Amino acid sequence: MTRRKYTREFKEQAVKLTYTSNKTVQQIAADLGINANMLDRWRREDQASGDGTVAFPGNGRARDEELLHLRKALKQAEMERDILKKAVAFFAQQPK
Repeated sequence: MTRRKYTREFKEQAVKLTYTSNKTVQQIAADLGINANMLDRWRREDQASGDGTVAFPGNGRARDEELLHLRKALKQAEMERDILKKAVAFFAQQPK
């Protein structure tokens, strides 16, 4: 079974519909042919993004790319820390 992907516009319109319609979330989800739990999750993501961030970044790539970038930066920082530790140990052992 393939996983269906929904555009950001579809998600935004579906969430908007839950706030403007007199129907329940379950009724709207049924009308759109999606699971009510998914629509609830989209609503939570939309509410959580109230700080100006984008609620639905896409196919997960933005988060994945950010995670990869952060992991790379962490690895670099750890390597620099290890080099500094070795340098401190080296200079601490030298006779004065």
